[in-house]
Amino acid sequence: MKKIFLFAVAAIVLFQHPAYATDTGWNIDETFGFQIVYVPPEGHEIPLTSVSGDQFMEPLLKNIPAYRPDIDNIAYKNILGMGFPLPARSDASLFKLYLKLYAWPSQLDPVRSSHKIFDVFLLHGVKGGERLYESSRNPANVYVKYALIDRADRVFSDKQPFRAPRVPKQWEFDSYLPFSSIYVAPENTSREGTEADQARASARGVVAFHAALSDVYERALYLLAVTDEKKYYADFFRCPDCTDKICAVRIYEVPTKPLMFDNYRDLPMPQDADKVFLSGLLLVKLTEYVAGSPMPMRQIEKMRPGTKEFNSSFRTAWSHMLEVASVFSLR
Repeated sequence: MKKIFLFAVAAIVLFQHPAYATDTGWNIDETFGFQIVYVPPEGHEIPLTSVSGDQFMEPLLKNIPAYRPDIDNIAYKNILGMGFPLPARSDASLFKLYLKLYAWPSQLDPVRSSHKIFDVFLLHGVKGGERLYESSRNPANVYVKYALIDRADRVFSDKQPFRAPRVPKQWEFDSYLPFSSIYVAPENTSREGTEADQARASARGVVAFHAALSDVYERALYLLAVTDEKKYYADFFRCPDCTDKICAVRIYEVPTKPLMFDNYRDLPMPQDADKVFLSGLLLVKLTEYVAGSPMPMRQIEKMRPGTKEFNSSFRTAWSHMLEVASVFSLR
């Protein structure tokens, strides 16, 4: 039976080496780095010809041929259905999202790209969050996860390779970042109990991070709506020339509980499908909306994102999905 590689997981795993922390419940799993997904605009995905002076990104995973993507089984229709802010396609069922991990290019600034994501998700307020900022200052801890949207029946080979993208300008790179991945481990790793017990314990870092992030949002944001599956928090922006009304709003979608995978054996990572597995996952989506016309606060407070009323009053300016994941390793 063909193993399933998960899009949330694409990093080098040699050994577990979480960054040191105290009293946070979670550590950064620095073995995986902070992975930023880059989706260039349509028509600029892979260069057909090289121009003198072009510089290309360097594939990171050495156990997968350079001509192949690291992840090749993400049905595009499915990932769009999960709410990932990727380009819409009317014929999405005919496509896949292919992913490959690259070393951070020296021409790009990891601090600028990483911290703009951390800042909008308010990670500076999360207990232990300052370590994310510090870790990302080292380019070795930040990776590019290049995403290619292409036909599902495409075959990659030496003659028709998955080519590394050109290194873009900083503003180009930062303009096309639909999602990113942080990897965490529990503060105290447990090797007690059965393998299933250990796998479940490895996801406690995600649980702790979720609790810490939820605490920040409860204190800093407005709780706009609650469902069985999610909480919707809002950050309102007043109009500069009409401060008693709202011109924009950021909506944070936070699951009520992170995912913990008892079927971790079905979720291998591409680096070592027999020994490294996804054990926990939290998806936090942030979308900034711009109002069609200035609106009073009391009117927005009654709206739920996704409803016809909300969609007719706001347009999406940009969006980003933050993945917080944990892995269980048998190495």
